Amino acid sequence: MDEHRSAANPTVVSFLICDQVIDDKLSNKKSAIGIFNTILVPKMPTSIHQMAILASVTEIAGRAELEIRLIRDTDNQVLFSGKGAVEAPNPLAVVDLLFAMQGLRIPEAGQYAFELLCNSEILGRRRFQVIVRPPPAAPPAPSAPAE
Repeated sequence: MDEHRSAANPTVVSFLICDQVIDDKLSNKKSAIGIFNTILVPKMPTSIHQMAILASVTEIAGRAELEIRLIRDTDNQVLFSGKGAVEAPNPLAVVDLLFAMQGLRIPEAGQYAFELLCNSEILGRRRFQVIVRPPPAAPPAPSAPAE
């Protein structure tokens, strides 16, 4: 690896989609709870009550401006985007990024992806499916016994 690549973008080590992330402040360990690749919903459009992204990034030279975005795979339409900066004490450090989201609106069933970008370059991408699965039909009401 070239040690003089100060203008290079960071490297994504892991990229998870889950229900929630527990961040233990004493040990600095993170636990991804409910990792998934598919979301089953009763109807469309829908809102995802709670979702989290846990990304681990390394090779950060000082400070990096990052963007997380949700796109629809069929047409690359950006449905959500957020930006922020991250710093690392040295380029070998691994920095864990946590994005907690609530009420994320999904317009239709299909394939979507979260992308993590730096300098408009995609560092990592995590796809997931949204599938409509209506709730099971209620069993028929019992009929009255014949007399």
